[in-house]
Amino acid sequence: MIDLILSALKAQGIAAYVINEHTRESAERFFIRQREDIRRAKHVREVEITVYRDFESDGKAMRGSSTVKLQPSMTEEEIARKLAGAYESALYVKNPFFELPDPVCETLAPEGPLAAMTLDDAADAMAEALFAPDRMDDAFINSAEIFATRQDTRTITSRGTDVRYSAFRVKGEFVVQCVRPTDVEMYHSFEYAAPDTLALSDLSLDALTTVRDRALADAAPEAGAYDVILTKKHVRTLLSAYVDKAAADMVYAKYSPYAVGTHAQGDAVTGEALNLSVFPDAPFSSDGIRMTERPLLENGVVKGIYGATRFCRYLNLEPSGVYENIRVNNGTLSLEELKNRRCLMPVAFSDFQMDSMSGRFGGEIRLAYLFDGEGGVQLVTGGSISGSLLEKQDRLTFSTERYTNSHYDGPAAVLIPGVSVAGC
Repeated sequence: MIDLILSALKAQGIAAYVINEHTRESAERFFIRQREDIRRAKHVREVEITVYRDFESDGKAMRGSSTVKLQPSMTEEEIARKLAGAYESALYVKNPFFELPDPVCETLAPEGPLAAMTLDDAADAMAEALFAPDRMDDAFINSAEIFATRQDTRTITSRGTDVRYSAFRVKGEFVVQCVRPTDVEMYHSFEYAAPDTLALSDLSLDALTTVRDRALADAAPEAGAYDVILTKKHVRTLLSAYVDKAAADMVYAKYSPYAVGTHAQGDAVTGEALNLSVFPDAPFSSDGIRMTERPLLENGVVKGIYGATRFCRYLNLEPSGVYENIRVNNGTLSLEELKNRRCLMPVAFSDFQMDSMSGRFGGEIRLAYLFDGEGGVQLVTGGSISGSLLEKQDRLTFSTERYTNSHYDGPAAVLIPGVSVAGC
């Protein structure tokens, strides 16, 4: 199909393009309680093409773009019509001209645990790990879905790039339930780059414990200001603000004040200065840039601006690709030490959100642990937290315990002082 597409591009006079061919295989499992309900496999192939069109507007060089998806079942005439339509649409996208990434030619052999086992074996191993802790009398896994996937990608560009690689994922979702003393359900999702059975069993046990405690909680915390401990995926959500602000498109549009050398946490950090890097989901970006782990913050100072080719070119930076995964090398106190004060530790929200540009964060509490600083703990539910990362980022304290999933590797908890809590 690639040869057919290349011929059609040439026939249409399309000189600049990026082709991404994806072949996806998956082994999928669906469960009701611990009973497997459906077992199926998928094999999907598609091609995504971005075509570029160069023209002038008001005397300035422009490079418009448009993206279409093609299916293997399409005829030569259908492909030609799709490409012609995309090329016409690109004329109405008035982006200043930019050059595509320099050419790279490389084929990477599959590696990692999933490359050495079948997708069926990986899905079955993760199902066993998920249900291993499901032995409680008062809490159980209501339903679950597990997907083990492999995606083979080939990227070809008009500048001569031709790269091939494979990416593996094990992901899914499950619902835990406790029926006494009140009926409560809670949703959880997971994603790993390898079949991490230990991590999934830990998540499952934590989810079952959380839903049981939520069923027992019957009071909201008193309104006021609390030291708040965020944990696990909520730490990643909070710290995503730094990655968003270091994105080239945000910097170019002046939504972000970041530049190399910016003191991201201010000039007088009394808490922990952040050491944060970004790492990729795949070895190459969608336009063929080699992606590697890159430092973002060192001791709270911005070390790099990263992002898509177009915006990096506009900022006179080498294109680096888009990153969403965070690695954080911080942590001074154990979680027990963090909890050794009057503080609130929410572990489940209806929806915890972080506004990267304003710095505001918050969410409605489904379950939190209220520590009195003297060894006592109360289960609370209801109310909400809200605060400004910009006001608190110079006084953050991270746990020495760590948490890892497909998008985050860093401290399992962060203490934020003086956060506003709406309660009873």
